[in-house]
Amino acid sequence: MMMDYITLAGFILAVFGTGVAVGRIVEKIERLERKKEDEEHKNTSKNDRR
Repeated sequence: MMMDYITLAGFILAVFGTGVAVGRIVEKIERLERKKEDEEHKNTSKNDRR
């Protein structure tokens, strides 16, 4: 009986840990995309003084 609760707790912790890891990866991807868009905007909106 006690082993069932330990297994269930381990499973819940594993699912939670996986969710956190996936969330961090998604956040890094979004940050990279935002940085890329900012660089593209910066390059297109520069004043070309020659």
